[in-house]
Amino acid sequence: MASVEQKIKKDIAKAKRWKEANPGASWVNPDIESAEPKFYIPKEMLESGVYRGLSRVAMLLLQDFLAKRIMKQASKKRGYCENNGNIIFPFQEAVEKGYSRNQFRNGIDELQRTGFIDITHQGRGGRKPLKGTSDCSRYLLDDRWRAYGTDAFKPARNPRRKDTRQGRGWALVMNDPKMKKKILAKRKKKL
Repeated sequence: MASVEQKIKKDIAKAKRWKEANPGASWVNPDIESAEPKFYIPKEMLESGVYRGLSRVAMLLLQDFLAKRIMKQASKKRGYCENNGNIIFPFQEAVEKGYSRNQFRNGIDELQRTGFIDITHQGRGGRKPLKGTSDCSRYLLDDRWRAYGTDAFKPARNPRRKDTRQGRGWALVMNDPKMKKKILAKRKKKL
């Protein structure tokens, strides 16, 4: 059996090896500042059938939402999301990450339908004004997914409103049967 002195020497040697392997970090507080932001996915979510049943795009979108959280520590083992309900993920940022318009819209709808996110404010989109920010949608990371597929599951509180404006763009042209026929005939000639 090792004496107390030998145990202390062993712990000191272990601390020195750790300090050499992690320069700039403290043994007491091993939080290492890095340029890469870190996020975690709760194990319960990772192992759930709902998460595993998401489409590839919805799963990647959920990971992007999780990365946008600002986590604060409440105690040694518990943390909370400081900006939950005010998470902003504009369409332009989604395009920069490689999502198409349809992928982004369908991914948001799927995440909301399965209970991972909810919309707290429906933005109007459009151009960013000269001063300030555009009216972006704000999202809430929800835990309704835990009850998905059961009677206890509640639908989204604020579902995404579909754009039902008529008389704009192609909707105006394609609702006219004569114009629609001409356009489709031109397309067939090109093929």
